[in-house]
Amino acid sequence: MFLIRWLLILNSIIPALILFPIKKIYLRKEIKQKYKGPKIIAMNHTAFLDYVEALLAFPGRRKYVLVGAQFYAFNPFLTFLLKAMGVIRVDEVTGNMDAVNKAVEVLNKGCDILIFPEGHIETEGKLMEYKQAAALISLSSGCPIVPVFHNGRIGPGKRDLVFVGSYMYPDTYICREGLDTLQDRAEAFTRELQERTETYRQFYLRNFLIADGEKLKRPKYAGFLYNFMKATAMPGIKLLMRTKITYGGDLARGTRYMDKGMVIVANHSWWIDSALLYYVFKRVYCRSLAAKDVAEVNKSWGFFEKAMGCVLLDRSGFDWNSLKTMMNGLKNHEPFIIFPEGHMNYDDELIEFQKGPAMLSIYTKRPVVPVYIHTSYKMFKPTRFVVGDPIEFDKEGLVTDNESLEKANEIMREALYSLKRQAISETKPGMNSYIRKIRAEMKANLEKISKEIEEARSAKAGGK
Repeated sequence: MFLIRWLLILNSIIPALILFPIKKIYLRKEIKQKYKGPKIIAMNHTAFLDYVEALLAFPGRRKYVLVGAQFYAFNPFLTFLLKAMGVIRVDEVTGNMDAVNKAVEVLNKGCDILIFPEGHIETEGKLMEYKQAAALISLSSGCPIVPVFHNGRIGPGKRDLVFVGSYMYPDTYICREGLDTLQDRAEAFTRELQERTETYRQFYLRNFLIADGEKLKRPKYAGFLYNFMKATAMPGIKLLMRTKITYGGDLARGTRYMDKGMVIVANHSWWIDSALLYYVFKRVYCRSLAAKDVAEVNKSWGFFEKAMGCVLLDRSGFDWNSLKTMMNGLKNHEPFIIFPEGHMNYDDELIEFQKGPAMLSIYTKRPVVPVYIHTSYKMFKPTRFVVGDPIEFDKEGLVTDNESLEKANEIMREALYSLKRQAISETKPGMNSYIRKIRAEMKANLEKISKEIEEARSAKAGGK
């Protein structure tokens, strides 16, 4: 059986990669977990080939899968293949405790367990009620569960998105007050496992075009110059700015793949912030909101902004045309980078937010993704981006009145301050002091330049 199993794997891995391509997206802060032992992979069940997708998504350690007894009587050849690949038979008539005990033995040997907690293939396009087998195995063995959701698009010409969540450890439920029996712990564990998987499912349905049967198309603004600048600038930013991207929540890592439109908000301290955020969200076609007066003064910079698909905002008054362009863009699944402070700010504290980003998010029902940029803007000095979980104002019941917009701005401010605290805690104290020093110098230089401009204007007015 051992030789047959490896022959099957070696002969099928290349065809499987071609015929059943997958894209694995981690919905957790850190890809690598400290725990290195055997685990239980709990995956929703959409088709018989889910086992193949799981093998492609989790290569390495040998995996045993729990299979219903009815498959054994389905076809003798299928039964032979199942035994060769490593299965644990589950008899629904006599109960599954024998299967649980066998699974615990397999985990103790250092192998992984693949289980479909629903027990059946989904038929209505939604998760069915999870059975307690995965929780019982975890509680009995002490091994964690990895919650996994995939969209079930399996086959040639399709791509299966596999969302992998954070480990769920059984110690959490063993030590929790009010859970005195194994049955109580298994029920709580199973309920939270299904809730987390449903969260991943909703995240997929709301933020990925493929959920609606569509594909990401290159927008009109993303022409040759857009792609050329993006391709040439990205390596330079990575090398010169020593970038590092971290995440403030489990869903934050997935925001970099969202192709259904979003409002990206960030702190703003220098003119290259837009370019830095293009780097962070390089997997999608981003646009940014830029000041029209700056583009008119600096023609070369204005050309660059137009090439990158920027929407130029007239800051002298309410610019309805720019707002309408962004609304239509978000409805057409275009991500927008907006700095809610309205202009560059060198202070440690965020200044008052404009209402535009919140209005766009609420009106178009697209999420806000907060990002904090922690950098000195000096070459070869570290630059840290902290990306937060998406904020969905429509779930908060907010509308486009002044009270709701102020509440939305407060939510965004709190999110950015939380990401700022994380960025400071993840950066060495010496570098934090250096960043504060550089920002103070930048502020002093800006004030000096502004004063000189005002003096020149006054002198010119006096000469007339």
